[in-house]
Amino acid sequence: MSDARDAMHRVHGYSGRSAWERLLAAASLTGNESDEPTLQRLLEAMTTLDPVSRLCALALRIRLTSHTHLAAAQLATRSAT
Repeated sequence: MSDARDAMHRVHGYSGRSAWERLLAAASLTGNESDEPTLQRLLEAMTTLDPVSRLCALALRIRLTSHTHLAAAQLATRSAT
């Protein structure tokens, strides 16, 4: 969640705080949640906002997917040795 907040602040510059607040309102979240389903809900809401937010959501999804696959690969290679 904090990565998403930081990303929204970075991509929106001076209006980052208000963009983050709009996103939280659109997703009906507080910003304090930390579970994966909530993060997915946040990313889905992000895709309904402006084009910059949609690109930010795409980048975060790529990071999340990459992390998931790399973690699984690491687990698989550790158990194979």
